[in-house]
Formats: sequence, structure tokens, C-alpha cells
Amino acid sequence: MTSAAPSRRSLLIGGAGLAAAAMVRPAFAQAGITDYAVFTEFSPNNKQMKAGWNRRFFTDTDVRKGTAIQCDLAKGIVTLAAGAYHLSGFSTAAYNSGGEPPETTTIRSPASAGYCRLRKVAAGDTTDPVDMRTVDNGDPAVLCLGSTSNANMTPSLFETFFETAVPANLVLEHQCGSNPEQVYLRVFTQNSKWHAFARISIRRIG
Repeated sequence: MTSAAPSRRSLLIGGAGLAAAAMVRPAFAQAGITDYAVFTEFSPNNKQMKAGWNRRFFTDTDVRKGTAIQCDLAKGIVTLAAGAYHLSGFSTAAYNSGGEPPETTTIRSPASAGYCRLRKVAAGDTTDPVDMRTVDNGDPAVLCLGSTSNANMTPSLFETFFETAVPANLVLEHQCGSNPEQVYLRVFTQNSKWHAFARISIRRIG
């Protein structure tokens, strides 16, 4: 017994699906996205937050294509070649007293509040401003501010576009005020490093 010939409807649906797949595959190329990367700060150890701005040090390269986007994991510096970029991500802090039961975290109210920001720095700069007004948020070096957050693991989200004619060095930094007691940038617990406390996603678009 032979199978019935495909209906016109199934042909149309199949044709539409193939066309959509063909569009998705080269979508990045059509958009001019030739380079992209995602870097994440996981928690291989505990890291307490200090007063003022705290630089995020990414621990893992999730994905990277091309050579326009580099990350010095030891210095927390992301270097971008000349071009236009779309950047987004998050930064999180958490309370940790050291006495929490397994699979729990300390939640406080009121909680230390703060946010992250993305900032240009000189090549090799390892200095983080302790005084939050040393580099004012209105300074041209500050590319964007993240959304308000607190130390109850509420992430500060950021997104921006950035264009540069010369190579640029960026850092993601986070603050929870001038006295962040028992606030941590990383918490290593349950013998697992797989707790993502910060991430940056970068696409070159021109």
C-alpha cells in the first residue's frame, strides 16, 4: 500500500519551516555579528565583599568566537577591539554568615542595597575605588549602571551598546554600600562551584 501524497498544506508548512531554519542559521552573519563571548563568575571559593566598588573576576569562558573579545581572568579585565558592541549581564551578591543549613542562604530585611556598573579602565589597571565617589557615575568612563539590587541574591541587571575606535578595557564592578557586613561576591557551598554570581554577554555588531 502506497502512502498518500503530501497535502498542499503540509508542503506549505514544511516549506515555511525550512525557510525559517535557513534564516536562523545565518542570522548572526546577517546582523554583522562576527564575534561573541560569554564570561561567568562561578564560586570556586568564598569571596567577601569589601566597602566601595568590587571588581568581578570571571572564572569561566562559557563561549567565545573570534578574537575581538578577550578576558584576562586574573585581572577581571575584558578587552574589546575597535568596533561596536552589545553588552548585557548581571551581578549578584549574597549574605553568608557561615552557619547556614545546607541548601539555604541568609535573607535579611532591611538588606544591604547596591548595583553594578560597567566601566572603562586603563590597560593593566588593578585598582578598585574604595570611595564610591572616586570615579563618579557621571564620569565618561562609566558605560552603564545596573539595576538596583540587594544582597538577598537579587541580581543587578545591565545592558548597553558601546562603540570604540581603539581597543578598550572594561571591568564589571559591584557595590553594596560602605559597610557590607557578611556580604559575599562568591559563596562556595555544598562542595560545588556551580553558583553563577556574575555574567557578561558580549556581541560585536559592527
